Amino acid sequence: MEVEMLEPCTKRSELLYRMHLLSKEISHIFEQQTNMSFTKVEILFHIKQTPGQSQNRLKEKLYIDSASITRHLKRMEEQGLIVRKKQDENKRYTYLFLTPAGEAELASLLAEKEKFQSRALEKFSEDEVSALLKSVTKMMNNVEKMEEKLK
Repeated sequence: MEVEMLEPCTKRSELLYRMHLLSKEISHIFEQQTNMSFTKVEILFHIKQTPGQSQNRLKEKLYIDSASITRHLKRMEEQGLIVRKKQDENKRYTYLFLTPAGEAELASLLAEKEKFQSRALEKFSEDEVSALLKSVTKMMNNVEKMEEKLK
């Protein structure tokens, strides 16, 4: 009996699939090592970079849906890492600020993230990192253009 072979994946297909798996694995290993989600680090980092930004702006920057960002921020507020404030002029917007505990937590997490990055990229030269960054940025731009067409 002869078994029909399926067409092998193209290199492009395999690349996207491996990038997807890598993204999931990076998040998983990072969370195991730090007991912290990658998203939480990103949120704290962006709040530190732009204190007083709106919750909506942060959601857009990080490509997180409204329910997820609200859930993350509520948990961080309960942990004393951030403060959410509404301005008197416009109660519809919630503005975000790090607390001193949030600043300390972020500093610790960034140190852990640096160690993680060093281990993940230890056999890459600076030229390889630059080339990969350039390629991934190009792909992100392509995907953003695709998203704009959907709107």
